[in-house]
Amino acid sequence: MTVSAVGVTGERVRTLVIGCGNLLRGDDAVGPEVVRRLLARGLPEGLSCVDAATAGLDVAIWMRAVPHVIVVDACRSGSAPGTVFEVAGAEVEQLPPPSRISTHAVRWDHALAFARWRLAEAYPAKVTVLLIEGGRFDHGEPLSPAVEKAVEGVCGRILGDAAADVPSLHSGSLTSPPAGEEGSWPVAGWHVGPRADTVIDGQPMPFMAGDAPGIVVRATTGLRAFRSRCAHAGLSLDTASIDPAKGDLVCRWHAYRFDADTGRGLTAHHRCLEVWPLKVVDGLIWVRPPDTETAGPESAATSSRGDGMRSAGIASGGV
Repeated sequence: MTVSAVGVTGERVRTLVIGCGNLLRGDDAVGPEVVRRLLARGLPEGLSCVDAATAGLDVAIWMRAVPHVIVVDACRSGSAPGTVFEVAGAEVEQLPPPSRISTHAVRWDHALAFARWRLAEAYPAKVTVLLIEGGRFDHGEPLSPAVEKAVEGVCGRILGDAAADVPSLHSGSLTSPPAGEEGSWPVAGWHVGPRADTVIDGQPMPFMAGDAPGIVVRATTGLRAFRSRCAHAGLSLDTASIDPAKGDLVCRWHAYRFDADTGRGLTAHHRCLEVWPLKVVDGLIWVRPPDTETAGPESAATSSRGDGMRSAGIASGGV
């Protein structure tokens, strides 16, 4: 069984693309842009991706036990804008100097070095870093033309390599049903997610349910699954956090808060998250995303935790 921060599917998740950068600073957005465009095109079997934005240490969490990790970011080396450099992860990983060890100073190259130590045997067999030379980094600027072309080229390369490595295993299924449920599982419409024992307190675990991005959180009443899309601005919840004092799920982009048990919005207009039914079978989390693309307030929980969880469609079986 291969365990990763974005999906646990036997040998299904073989390559994870981590896009790093700031969407608001011109060419620094190349990492998140690559992730967005890959998701828009549709991911082939075995490929998953996550928008890391400017997160540092989170990179070490997401890459756990994924065979191949690709980190995409912008760089400034003095070369022509749009130039693409490929570097082995081992060549750029480094720990921060002792004087700069803090959560605010950790970059993805620091995270690689930390992950090699912390993950040990679960460290990826291969880490590839793709750096795209940027030309402009001013706030509010779009990608420069040369960088735009490079982003498209990187997306094409990643998809081509992934498509060439697709096994015959059907997407979203296991090589064999969970023990004891050979005749009844998996059930149509359900997708396998991470192992239940890999979801840690205070940290949402991103994963893919088919082509739908989701997160699993360990809430006060058990495991809960949501679409990884903030109900405020539609941005990813992959880098959200759990408030240790209140237990709320907090989006890192605009600090919108949600009830981690029910998905009920707690900020401003009380917009609610799309809740996915969740079931734990043989230690694996299974989820069932709805057919609809969006979830309105009618699909969210009520203010009562017990009745609210039922009205939001949360299945029993969380641990």
